[in-house]
Amino acid sequence: MNIPQEKADLCQISLTGVRSLAMLGLLLQAPRTLEEIREKFLSCKYIDAENSNDIIRIDMNTLRAAGCDISRLSSKTNHKYELYKHPFGLQITGEEVKLLKRAYNIIKSSADITTLIKYHLLFKKIAKFVFDSGLKERLLGISVLKSYDIEKMKELESDCKLNNILTLEYRDGAAYKITEKNILAQKVAIRSGKMYLFGVDVDSQLSVMYPLKRIKSIISRRTGQNSGIKYEPVKVKFFLKNFNAAGLEDCEKVIESHDDMSYTLTGEYHNEFLAVQRMLALGAECVVLEPVSIKQKVIEKLLAMREVYKDG
Repeated sequence: MNIPQEKADLCQISLTGVRSLAMLGLLLQAPRTLEEIREKFLSCKYIDAENSNDIIRIDMNTLRAAGCDISRLSSKTNHKYELYKHPFGLQITGEEVKLLKRAYNIIKSSADITTLIKYHLLFKKIAKFVFDSGLKERLLGISVLKSYDIEKMKELESDCKLNNILTLEYRDGAAYKITEKNILAQKVAIRSGKMYLFGVDVDSQLSVMYPLKRIKSIISRRTGQNSGIKYEPVKVKFFLKNFNAAGLEDCEKVIESHDDMSYTLTGEYHNEFLAVQRMLALGAECVVLEPVSIKQKVIEKLLAMREVYKDG
């Protein structure tokens, strides 16, 4: 609260107004007891030690008169004043929430973890000022990180930037067996609506991706610098016809443009599975040029899919 803290500075303005605004700020942050409000006012010199709590009650009623819905002190509120509603809340409609969700869904699949965390915190901040409970829940439900521990996500974000080696307690598949994994952390990203930790298995030196929901805990972390772990992404060269270059992933780049509005591109992918999935996702106008191994896997996958649909 950027409000003058010396009475000499406050003499030209309404102290009741200052205290009311300060009280609104405190209640926006969290429910407060009468004593907590008094301590804050004393520390900011909005009241003197000899002033009674009646001043605070008058300020509370001033906020109520301005349109704020504030609880009375009772056991139901744990003897705290709680702000239910105020006239300064953010006005947002259901259609605007739909628009936010559509825009978020467009960018989330290619966004890095830093960006996803920023959007998650933005939605939380917006929701804080929306008093319609239904709209609040819809706003909070937009983020793909809504069911994840954000502090743990920030820790993993740091691990990836530092390329730390993590020892994980990991739950394997349907067997629900807990095993230890040692992984050189590279990035956290979304795939098919779920968050994954991408990295290199220290023991096998194979690229791996673990769903975050299966990571039970991080036992230890250490620096991965000079670890000798070697990792090469899967590199694919492919051709695309009638392609909008704005839809490229970060790992892809155009190396040649052709007169018929087609492109030759290269991409670097974490493993063969993701490389094949990306080629399939680009559809019929994508032709894999090299390597032959990826080209063959795409063909095998298409043939298997055709058999499934043919039997259906």
